[in-house]
Parts: sequence; structure tokens; C-alpha cells
Amino acid sequence: MPSTLGVFSHGLGRALASTGCASGEPSAVLTVGGRNLRCQKSELTTALNRESKQVREYYVGCDFMYTRVLCEKTSAGTDRAACHPAKARPPCLGAGCFKENPVTFEWELDQTLARADPEPSAESLFSSP
Repeated sequence: MPSTLGVFSHGLGRALASTGCASGEPSAVLTVGGRNLRCQKSELTTALNRESKQVREYYVGCDFMYTRVLCEKTSAGTDRAACHPAKARPPCLGAGCFKENPVTFEWELDQTLARADPEPSAESLFSSP
């Protein structure tokens, strides 16, 4: 009968293998997250939150704070991950909000919002005829 530790480590190994992380990705995630949080690398904790066809989103945290890091999925021959801090959700405007692209996890202006007529300017009230 296998020990509890053996079962745990086997399950953990399988879980890490199933994420399909590139060999340089965890280090890059910690480096990017550490710059945002200003914590020592040994204090950082990271977890894969979600992934799409193009990117993986990680949470990196320390001292009750966290940041999101996006890593582009690398091709088979590349071992270096391209990771960067995820942008914060932009505020909503009067006509609507930005939408998150489900493939890149980046915020994009909704095209219906971009085509909206601009708000009238107050300058027209004070101009002389």
C-alpha cells in the first residue's frame, strides 16, 4: 500500500504535467510577479488560474496581495516564456464597459462603444453666434 506522501506527490506530479507549462515559464512568472509585488522570490506563491489557446493566466501573491501575470504559450522549440503583467480592468465609460478577449485575456474596447457618437461639448453653450 503506497504512503499518503507517495500518493500526494504522484498526484501533484500529474497535475503539474497536465498544465503543460513551458520549462522557463514558472521562473518567468515569479520574476514578473515579484517586480509588481516587490517581494523576495522565496516569499512568492503562484498558481495557474486559467488558460486559452494562446495564453496562460497566473496569480502570483505574497503578503496578502496578488497580481495577475499572462504568459504566451510558446512553440515546441522554444523554452523561454514571454510573460508580462496583466493590465488592470479599465473603468466603464458613460456608454459602456471594456470587454475581456477570451483568447488573449486582454481588455478591448467594445466596438459598439467605439462607434458611439461623442458626448456634446459644453463649449457650444458658451460660443457666440
